[in-house]
Amino acid sequence: MEKRLIENRQLLGILAMFMIVQFGGLMISTLYFNGATYSEVASAQVANSPTSAFLLIGYIIVIAIAMIIVFKFYHGAKLFRIIEAVIIFIASFYVFFIILAYITQSSNISTAGAVIIAIALVVAKNKWTNLKNVAAILASIGVGVVLGFGFSFFVALIFMGLLAIYDFVAVFITKHMITLANVVTENNLAFMVDMNEVEGLPKSSFSKKELREYNKELKESGSRGKRILSIMKRSNTNGMVPVSANVALGTGDLAIPLMVAVAAYKLTLSFVPSFFIVFGAILGLMITMFILRKFKRALPAIPPLFLGVLIGLGLYYLIYYII
Repeated sequence: MEKRLIENRQLLGILAMFMIVQFGGLMISTLYFNGATYSEVASAQVANSPTSAFLLIGYIIVIAIAMIIVFKFYHGAKLFRIIEAVIIFIASFYVFFIILAYITQSSNISTAGAVIIAIALVVAKNKWTNLKNVAAILASIGVGVVLGFGFSFFVALIFMGLLAIYDFVAVFITKHMITLANVVTENNLAFMVDMNEVEGLPKSSFSKKELREYNKELKESGSRGKRILSIMKRSNTNGMVPVSANVALGTGDLAIPLMVAVAAYKLTLSFVPSFFIVFGAILGLMITMFILRKFKRALPAIPPLFLGVLIGLGLYYLIYYII
């Protein structure tokens, strides 16, 4: 029971960060779209054809293959730090730029300020590793907002659907997404948000079956399991078992629903459909969490998120046509 409480706390933390990205991204978008006409909004789009979605998926697959090759032959950390720094800088720059542009009404001041703050974020994350989730949240908002600005709504929806298929294949069939996630975790890169803690629970609260499953899970979890086993040897004398609760969500899983929600603004120049999509995505994440609790294995988050987005969108149109 106590172990479940820890797991629930982790899942609620992930859900909270997901909601921060979605609603934070929509707030940033209101600053960008403030007073814009339909023609101005449409002119900002760079991807109006479904072909763009297929091309982007192709780029993602090529990059994934390249990264897997790099992981196989390169075992250092500097290259990953450079990639992380570039992505955090570019993605967070747009967030800071939009905010500063709204406040100062000056592109020069906004650009300079955004560059300085984005660099400061990269430096701070490398100095204080606990800022990883903060950096990942800001980067996710930046990616989701920029893609939402550039994609038409239907291209964004098609792209998310294609990503759902890719995510399923990458986790369950090729399993290369699990390899990528392990590298990200081992190097503490800001490409996912996570909740990770070890808490001591009374050994008497576990059944024999639960203890067997616990020991098996630790042995299969690599370096993290070895660290916990070393703690376990020291704490067993006190009748306590260290339980590691770890739940993670990739920045893509955070950014893609936001992309669709931002792009949905262009349907009616209103954020009403965007909110329906966000609440649908939250439902999709809750479905993912339910499945995760039940089966306790790595899961692709985009498919249930996409299902939730479709449910939210369908509910919006249902209410729209009824009213």
